[in-house]
Amino acid sequence: MYEEFFKNTGNQFETWVAPARKLNSLIVEHLAKVSEFQMEAARAYSDLSVEQLRAMTKINDAKSLQDFVSNQSKLVKTLSEKVSQDTNTLAGFGKDLTAELQKLAQENVAAASKAAKAA
Repeated sequence: MYEEFFKNTGNQFETWVAPARKLNSLIVEHLAKVSEFQMEAARAYSDLSVEQLRAMTKINDAKSLQDFVSNQSKLVKTLSEKVSQDTNTLAGFGKDLTAELQKLAQENVAAASKAAKAA
């Protein structure tokens, strides 16, 4: 008698917990993707900064200063393109997560409707 009760309770618990488990998995995967991307971006920006510092140490006359200053416009262009790409990538991660969450919500609504009809 108790075995059937615990078995049914376990099955009901699994039915209720499964959507939360899926949600948590989605969020963890999203956070992992975003964290990895941010680490790579930080590395790229850091490398760019170190390159500029090294270039500044090579300034020793008016000509090298002029070259450094003229390269700054290229740097600004490169940097603005990188920031734009990074922003688009992060926005894409958000859109992907939103789509997955909507899909999960639809699955949960369908499962709840099915369970309600069965009951």
